[in-house]
Amino acid sequence: MIKFKVICVNKKMSLRELKFSNQIQEEQVKSVYHKNFNYIITERFYFQQQWLFNAYGRFKDFDKYLILIYLLQKTFKAYGEFQIKNTYDEFYSKETFEIPKINVIDLSRDLLISKETTRRKILELERDGVIKKDKKRILINRKGQEYQKPKDSIKSMARLLSRFTDFLSKSNLLEKKIDNDILEKRIKENFTQIWTIFFDNQIPTIVRWKKFFGDIETWSIWGQCIYNQNLVLNKNFKASISTDLTSDNFIVKLNNEGVQGLNAMTISELSGIPRPTALRKLSNLVKRKLVKKDKKSLYLLFSHVNLDSAAIERDVVLREVRDINKLNEVSFFKMLIKMLNNIVFV
Repeated sequence: MIKFKVICVNKKMSLRELKFSNQIQEEQVKSVYHKNFNYIITERFYFQQQWLFNAYGRFKDFDKYLILIYLLQKTFKAYGEFQIKNTYDEFYSKETFEIPKINVIDLSRDLLISKETTRRKILELERDGVIKKDKKRILINRKGQEYQKPKDSIKSMARLLSRFTDFLSKSNLLEKKIDNDILEKRIKENFTQIWTIFFDNQIPTIVRWKKFFGDIETWSIWGQCIYNQNLVLNKNFKASISTDLTSDNFIVKLNNEGVQGLNAMTISELSGIPRPTALRKLSNLVKRKLVKKDKKSLYLLFSHVNLDSAAIERDVVLREVRDINKLNEVSFFKMLIKMLNNIVFV
């Protein structure tokens, strides 16, 4: 078994010699990922729920924030095409930066936002001083940069990557675990490059769930129920009640063993979404049998007794949840590998 060296070269992109032998391959670490799935999925949920909380808090409007990061993604990709890489400090020291030419129709299609709503949200961003139109150019102002500045997300991503390197080390695929602080530093040093990789995973993930739920608020609220029951499931792991959690049986395990609900007020506080809105979204989730409300007014995932894989196959909604989750998991796994290969194994 190959043990990869942690090299972390600190050079400009144009001067760095890429050593392909140091790159980790998906097939080599896939077994490590699946073996530690219960721990990795918890870190993934922690990151995602924190990200959603912060995103909603910026405008109290997920679609507006989604448009903003979509514009940033286009900018970062343009930087990459011209071999430009900004550190975190370099990028956020700019007073303004220009966004590549965008088409409202493309933006509307890619983010599943109607053209009329897209135009209105762009006008609101302009009115709020987040973006500025200058003849044919669109600029993001410093205010827009501050709205999106991912300080907490970088810390959370470094924590997640560090945990993964710990599993790689314990499986003799890596010399040693890489500490959070080192990974946070590497992300910031390669910011526009690494956050392009993040956006390439995050935006499609959001859009898939938005298509399924109808809006991002509902996904965020449903995600709080998942995260809570996953924590219960983890306690069961430690107590040896459940020992075989995999991506294939995750929904079944959550339904059958992670049985502990949250009340509407707690869900509202954890998501940042006002309680009246949370209650409306929870009511819709109950109607779709994606959550159930028990006698204590606590909300839990699904409404099935002794759910199994055969029941999921028979249920169109549950089957779609499973398939979306699997698709997002593959994307997430590829993101981890790509990030590590770009900031560590070079």
